[in-house]
Amino acid sequence: MYASQWFLTLFTAKFPLCMVFHIIDLLLCEGLNIIFHVALALLKTSKEDLLQADFEGALKFFRVQLPKRYRAEENARRLMEQACNIKVPTKKLKKYEKEYQTMRESQLQQE
Repeated sequence: MYASQWFLTLFTAKFPLCMVFHIIDLLLCEGLNIIFHVALALLKTSKEDLLQADFEGALKFFRVQLPKRYRAEENARRLMEQACNIKVPTKKLKKYEKEYQTMRESQLQQE
């Protein structure tokens, strides 16, 4: 519910322009993967707050509190550094992809 808006608007709907400018710059330099890296960095930095919130509280956090954290350009810059340093293991992703395809095929056969 929160990430679809982030991805569809490239974070422009809720986040401050100073942060969006960093994201667009990285998008042009690094490619589409940076969008996922930014989302992962946001989730990683918000882990403690999210674990304490219920569903409605988490949605409010994503909509109101999280964007406020990045009004300061220094905070946005730090987040972008974290996003660039996230390493997603491709072996693990390939394994998950294979598991998903197997599960999907079995569902299609059952239908």
